[in-house]
Amino acid sequence: MERDDAELILSEKFAPADLPDVCAPRLRVVDAIGRAVRARRFVYLGAPAGSGKTVSALLWLKKAKRACVWIGLDRYDDVPSVFYKQLAWGLYSIQPDNTAMRAVLESPTFSASPVEHAVQLVMEMRPLERRYALIVDDMHLIHNREIVKSLPAVLRRLPGAFAVLLLSRAELPEEWRALGGAEGPAVLGADDLRFTPDEIRGYFNALGRFPTPDETRLVHAATEGWAIGVAALAKSDRTDGRNGHYLFASYFEEQVWGAWDDQLRSFCLATSVAEEFDPTLAALLSGRDDAQEVMERLARTNTFLSRLRGDTYRYHHLFRDFLREKATEAGVDRVALCKRAAEHFRDRHDYTRALRFWFESGDFSGMDTYLLLFLFENARGSVADYADFLRTLDIESLPADAYRVCPPLRVLAAWYFYLTSQRTAFEHHLDELYRALPRIAASDSRFMEFALLAYSVDHRTTIIEKARKFSLFGRFVRRFTPAGLATEIASFTHNLPYPHRSNVDYSAIVLEDGGMELIGRTFAPLLGAEWGYVRPLLPACFAYERNRLDEALAGLRETEKALVPENREDGRVCIMVMKHATLWQMERESEAAAALDDLVALTETEAPHFLPNLKAYRAKLALFNADKRAARAWLDEYFVTDVERIEFVRSFQHFTTARALIVLGEADEAERLLERLRAFGRSFNRPLDVGEACALLAVLLWAARRRVEAVDVLLEGMEALAPYGFFRVVADEGAAVEPVLKSLVERLARSGYDGPLERAFVQETYLAAHDRARRFRGVCANLGVRTKPVKLSPQQKRVLELLARGLRNAEIAAETGLTLPTVKSHVQAAYRKLDVHAAPDAVLRARELGLL
Repeated sequence: MERDDAELILSEKFAPADLPDVCAPRLRVVDAIGRAVRARRFVYLGAPAGSGKTVSALLWLKKAKRACVWIGLDRYDDVPSVFYKQLAWGLYSIQPDNTAMRAVLESPTFSASPVEHAVQLVMEMRPLERRYALIVDDMHLIHNREIVKSLPAVLRRLPGAFAVLLLSRAELPEEWRALGGAEGPAVLGADDLRFTPDEIRGYFNALGRFPTPDETRLVHAATEGWAIGVAALAKSDRTDGRNGHYLFASYFEEQVWGAWDDQLRSFCLATSVAEEFDPTLAALLSGRDDAQEVMERLARTNTFLSRLRGDTYRYHHLFRDFLREKATEAGVDRVALCKRAAEHFRDRHDYTRALRFWFESGDFSGMDTYLLLFLFENARGSVADYADFLRTLDIESLPADAYRVCPPLRVLAAWYFYLTSQRTAFEHHLDELYRALPRIAASDSRFMEFALLAYSVDHRTTIIEKARKFSLFGRFVRRFTPAGLATEIASFTHNLPYPHRSNVDYSAIVLEDGGMELIGRTFAPLLGAEWGYVRPLLPACFAYERNRLDEALAGLRETEKALVPENREDGRVCIMVMKHATLWQMERESEAAAALDDLVALTETEAPHFLPNLKAYRAKLALFNADKRAARAWLDEYFVTDVERIEFVRSFQHFTTARALIVLGEADEAERLLERLRAFGRSFNRPLDVGEACALLAVLLWAARRRVEAVDVLLEGMEALAPYGFFRVVADEGAAVEPVLKSLVERLARSGYDGPLERAFVQETYLAAHDRARRFRGVCANLGVRTKPVKLSPQQKRVLELLARGLRNAEIAAETGLTLPTVKSHVQAAYRKLDVHAAPDAVLRARELGLL
């Protein structure tokens, strides 16, 4: 996924492109950028393509005499690990002898936590002896919400000697409006970059053309000051009044294309298949040994080819589109050129770009070799980052014929749609994958292991049902990867913290006698050495969900003993999470604290990709007590972003986000998110996710006085969990869920319910929640503010006063002369009005309201 970092990248790689030999001086725009830099330090140039953003920034650099780190982006940079590695290399290029920065860059964990590493690298910079500029071009290509949200936090840490210019075709993102302080960055738009009539005349004069005032006005009207349109007219013989965009297109045809010789045309047509290219690739595509000289001359004499960084160039996108149309008209063999580029990158072990170019060729025969290299030879970061990266391959746009020609592509597609929780597409590709098994098996046995891995997470059947039908797949696998494929290409947990509800929900195992042994006889080879500890770990997790904490802790101790040095860090993380959770529930505080310290240490040193989920876990613990500070801190994390669909790899974080929203009183947002989580759990057959989502949604509805809905929702969650005997996930909500559980018990006690839920199971959950309420206020504690004043009758008030003195119901009856049933009736009525469920809470609430 990463660019080739094998060689030391020196400063010239990130130096800005040279200005064309002749260009408009643009003094007005240069001065505007200069004033913006002096006032704000952060400048956002947002304007349509061809507005002159790049040339204007280059002109300002020339005048300001600042050293520069210039980074040009492409659509494949829209992944946190790729984007921040490139940014980090750019910053390092100005201090290439800084060994501390180099160590951060070369850290094997950089891709696992790129934002944190980028921040660390900035902090390692030595004091700067001169002023610098960081210019990031084509920021509109960045759509990843984590990058957008995190970038201000990284840029703000740059030394004060840095000015930052962000060049984009899009409007300023909302997340960047506070960049640089309350006033935000300076923003320059299309109007600021338009040529004035005086600038048009000056540019024409520089080219040896001297238009009359009328001709100048005509050019200005035709182009509306659009920079690249002005440049086209200035270099043509035209000053007529036709539309600037039309004139620009005709300029390409008549003044550029028509003036070039056949060799130069052929060079441009061949290289236009690539989004960017260096001299080596250009020579390979064009067959010209003088490719570098041609590229330098083109970049110097016009604005349609520019240097992206170092010796890497790209065409202006308008010119690239023009060239590709011409290539089609000329019958250029695009397929052969793309394959040539794919072979080039394969030989350089850049398997990602090799696969991209084979995709670009549109010929999917022979792709299985490139697919194997991409799947099995690339370094892995977090599973979430990998899912983001797969998006850049545009898998959703692959034609149906691609899978017929290259059946193993079904494996990649199924993997992508699974990670991004696109259920319908995932199911479609799984079904097609099953039909293509014999053809896939004929390609390479590793594809079959990968297909078997996809089969293992098919949510339409339980893991037990799949184990019973294992032979349908197993017979196609000639040999298993010795280390275990599931842990070679990914984490079997997919970086989620609870192993029993990770890549799939494993709850069905508890319903099968000898379930773990069945899994051991079938899927264990996919896990390799990991199976040794997974065997005792999952039953320990099931015991935890049944609130059998002593049994769970004993199983976790056995799990720890089963660990071997070859085991991966993800499994160790899961064990530590479950150990802490169990000790924490048992109120063994010192042991729990030590377990959490061990988890933090392991994450920071060996598993930084788990940092987001570690933060989610710690925030979750604080949110049980309705900690507003923890809620705000969580929502401010760069990886917490709005979503329209729950993505599997971030599902644990979404639950923490829902809790944080409840704690802060953002009820509508919380409800929308919880509805998505409930739907996600249903769609992917994840009963524990359904149970947790329903519990949180029920407490939210209850706090909103939507009591019947709350009980209905909790009933659904409890029915999903009941077959397995799991209830810890509901009881954890403590004081928040206690009244809903009580109402559910009462509903079940009434005649008419004929569902599968047993009253005893709900009562046990209620008791566990009541016990939990001793320790924590619950996520809804901040939602208890009433809009209507509480009014107690004199008798209810009298009863509460006696409760406050510590009297029991029988003693109150003796004190007041009321019957015991009457006392109980007054107590329950006071509880309902105060929205509490125990005497101490009633007394405290009444005092808060000034009733006692």
